[in-house]
Amino acid sequence: MTDSADRFLIARGENDRLFDEAGRVYIDLFSAHGAAWLGHANPVVGAAIAHQLQHVWNTGAISTPIREQAQAAVQSFFPPSHRLAGFYSTGMEAAEFALRMARVLTGRPKIVGFEHSMHGKSLATAALGWENEWNLLTPELMRLPFVDQAEEEDIVASVDDVLRRHDVAAVLVEPLLGSHGGYEATAGYYRELAEMCREYGTLLIFDEMLTGFGRTGALFYFQSVDVVPDVVLIGKALGAGFPVSGVVVDRSIAIEPGMLPGSTFAGNPLAAAAVVATLG
Repeated sequence: MTDSADRFLIARGENDRLFDEAGRVYIDLFSAHGAAWLGHANPVVGAAIAHQLQHVWNTGAISTPIREQAQAAVQSFFPPSHRLAGFYSTGMEAAEFALRMARVLTGRPKIVGFEHSMHGKSLATAALGWENEWNLLTPELMRLPFVDQAEEEDIVASVDDVLRRHDVAAVLVEPLLGSHGGYEATAGYYRELAEMCREYGTLLIFDEMLTGFGRTGALFYFQSVDVVPDVVLIGKALGAGFPVSGVVVDRSIAIEPGMLPGSTFAGNPLAAAAVVATLG
């Protein structure tokens, strides 16, 4: 290994510090893409995962006591009107499920996103966030300007123009651009957006991967702007760095097989143990 500053291997972490193979110490201001919010190698979370390792790691679609505990823990953070629809491994996976769910529920093909949002790097989530080299945008995936590019009243007019066609299943929002300068709209803008979605029968999805669990003041960003989304995406802080995400939905939304819920590692017991310990 060279002594170059652009190449080093991290051997271990402890709270806000990282240690490389040579024993050098770094203060971590990146926190694993914002996921390690309780610090690296948090002993409580680590002990919970280690305990679960002695029992069972993955049961597929069959539930486990620890998964039931994790579900109850998540739902305790939300109003009674909402429930956890499912756990996933990444924010991208959670967003993909939410988009499928919206299409099946509404019978509509189109999804609206906003420029410079970060929802993931799948074909759909990347297309809904930024311009891609291979032009991933399709007629079903629409990307509108956000407040770093346009005035709020102009954005509202654009959204209204699109939604009035009644072919949009969902509007996907990252309320604060965590990967693009921290831009955010006013509370009035988000309330207007929510009202339009209700009027036109379009689902409103808030991606709170980065803003959830108290990171912007309120427990969740949607609470700070007095909006109740149909769907809330959670992750990152949810497992203190362990791979886990979730999709929280209004209880009126029924999960159907055609939405293709679940996946191989979704809601695995190790992730569930990390959730229970983290939220505890």
